[in-house]
Amino acid sequence: MPDLIAFTLLLAITAYSTAGGVDFGAGIWDLLAGGSRRGREARALIDHSMAPVWEVNNVWLVLAIVLCWTGFPLLFQTVFARLYPLFALALVGLILRGAFFAFRHIAEDPRAHRIADLVFGLSSLLTPFFFAASLGAIASGRLESFSLMSIAFGLVSLAATAFSGASFLVGDARRYGAIELVGYFRRRAVIAALALIAVGSAALITIGFEAPDLFRPMLAGKGLPFALVTMVLTPVVGFLLWRGVLRWYRVLTVAAVGSMVFAWAFAQSPYLVPGQLTIAQAVAPFSTQVLLLVVAAVVLLVIGPAMGVLYYLDQRSALESPET
Repeated sequence: MPDLIAFTLLLAITAYSTAGGVDFGAGIWDLLAGGSRRGREARALIDHSMAPVWEVNNVWLVLAIVLCWTGFPLLFQTVFARLYPLFALALVGLILRGAFFAFRHIAEDPRAHRIADLVFGLSSLLTPFFFAASLGAIASGRLESFSLMSIAFGLVSLAATAFSGASFLVGDARRYGAIELVGYFRRRAVIAALALIAVGSAALITIGFEAPDLFRPMLAGKGLPFALVTMVLTPVVGFLLWRGVLRWYRVLTVAAVGSMVFAWAFAQSPYLVPGQLTIAQAVAPFSTQVLLLVVAAVVLLVIGPAMGVLYYLDQRSALESPET
């Protein structure tokens, strides 16, 4: 049962990394769009693409937090006490991002609108970086807020979210008939794929030096299948988009990013904090485990279909579309 709870927690983290990562990536490209006519068109597409689903993705974050503090209270206490600065910065970014995404819809003054755009874009960098940095600090086993491992994980997260965001924006541009923006985001997705390959390679080197006990199972143990999926699919998606083969690229993008999270988690299992805390040591009492799994199952049965319908309708352009 402890392993099942840990796996459920991993699924929640992965869901947030993939679904939420797409939105963070869209925010990064919003920041980099510039003030040209094409940039304004790209920003309008990003705005309308995010509007139906951006808040929904935070459900996975809430679920992950609840699973962590209820299922593994010792982990929650240890990690949040030691890594408070990283989580605080990530949550500040999350609050600012949500607030200024809303503010820019009602800002009438051009200067206020530009400020809202800037804060929204910068917080789209801040949040994924510091959430991933906290995972890097955990993976190192030393729980240091600012270390080579935390920085490496944060940079990989930025590259992965930019990659995911650009990939899905290609599909959104196609759905809305914005042909010029298809090419615009295709180029950015290819650049982000190359950046992810480069940053990911540097992160592996960092792991090799900083956490050899994690590096070995990641490339020669339980994490290897997932690491290979990421290593293969990332350049494949980049190649498909470069060649204009617009089939399966979004599914493959999700698989590449999700496998990256699985590679880290399986490589350090059965440890929650490598060398310090195992799943068995950190898990809550048996009665709490049973109740937590029941509640998690009910939650997923209630919200899962609703979120599935929302994503389906959004991808079928049955919701709001950009004004032309």
